[in-house]
Amino acid sequence: MRHIVHPLWRHRLMPLLVVLQVALACAIACNVLFLLQQRLVPLLTPDGVAEPNQLIVAWQLVSRGQPWPASRLLEAEAALHAVPGVSAVSVAGSLPMETSAQMNGDVIGDGTGRRANTAVYIGDHLTEALGLRLLAGRDFSASERDVHYKSVGLDDSGPTIITRALAERLFPGGDALGKVIRIGDDANAGRRTVIGVVEHLMRNKFSQDNRDDIDYSMLFPGIPGMWPMPVFAVRTDGAEVAGVRKAVQATLQRELGAELVEGIDPNYQTYAEMREQMLARFKASVWLLAGVSVVVLVVTLAGIMGLTSYWVQQRTRQIGVRRALGARRSHILRELQLENLLLVGLGVLLGLCLAYAINLWLMRHYELTRLPWTYLPLGALVLLSLGQLAVLGPALRAAAVPPVVATRAA
Repeated sequence: MRHIVHPLWRHRLMPLLVVLQVALACAIACNVLFLLQQRLVPLLTPDGVAEPNQLIVAWQLVSRGQPWPASRLLEAEAALHAVPGVSAVSVAGSLPMETSAQMNGDVIGDGTGRRANTAVYIGDHLTEALGLRLLAGRDFSASERDVHYKSVGLDDSGPTIITRALAERLFPGGDALGKVIRIGDDANAGRRTVIGVVEHLMRNKFSQDNRDDIDYSMLFPGIPGMWPMPVFAVRTDGAEVAGVRKAVQATLQRELGAELVEGIDPNYQTYAEMREQMLARFKASVWLLAGVSVVVLVVTLAGIMGLTSYWVQQRTRQIGVRRALGARRSHILRELQLENLLLVGLGVLLGLCLAYAINLWLMRHYELTRLPWTYLPLGALVLLSLGQLAVLGPALRAAAVPPVVATRAA
């Protein structure tokens, strides 16, 4: 390596520029790829809701004064059932993509001690209204649904339906049927017996990095008590959705309109519209971060190519002498690639330290999660590959110069 390192040490400016450029690009690339992955999670995760265009959601229904009692909500639910074209209705405390009200907490699998942070959805007919796919067990019975919680119901005992991801997290092998889940750490915490497992149900709290727990959800049967903003999920039977939506709006206005807070207009949307609206900022972030990644990598590629071309041009006579003394094209090509690998490798090592420092700064000022170590070798591999690609053109041109031309070069 001596004949490679010695020229670099004698002319330190060009190698130093390459190292610094690679270090900066590596630090940016690692953190941008991490942020990009975070923003992609909600876009790529199935939410579990079937036929989102046929699900109408009435939300932002805010009661004036005390929250509606369960009896009033059941009357409104019965009125919605009578609307032509409606196949299922459920009163709920919250739904996926409806983030004005959230119920989240830690749960523990009895007998395993395994813990998870999960979303809780309370409703009387949510599995039918959302069209959830039941993989194992059964749905709630009529008697189990006839529960009117005095509070939100997190501390009560009873049955529950959970997602497959949560079952696999709390119980090895996902064998959760008949098992008990404790809601919290208190000795008198509620205990729920798993009676069913659904394929997917996305939580409605999008944290900075919820790759693992975004599909951790539980269903409780019944009507949430003392809940100021109930949600109505109305599934159509394939009828014209716009007409059913108008009928749903008119029905709820007739049933609850006189008791609504003035100045806050209820929302009546299809679930597909809610999802599009909720995830719009994630899509915009993905495009922005993808653009930044492309720009950083293209600028780095162009910079390495330009600096390497200049460095090769300055050593044209030296390369020609080596060719005249018997060096093959493959020798010249390999030497320039090794030289580039050395410089980019030094830049990557510096960049990895810089990437970690930037992540610590982002954690402190923007409450981001810690950069997983897996992104460091990923960023290093991207930059090392990019460096070899950038040096390939100048190296091939240098190796192709005839010895007689190279030795006459100034």
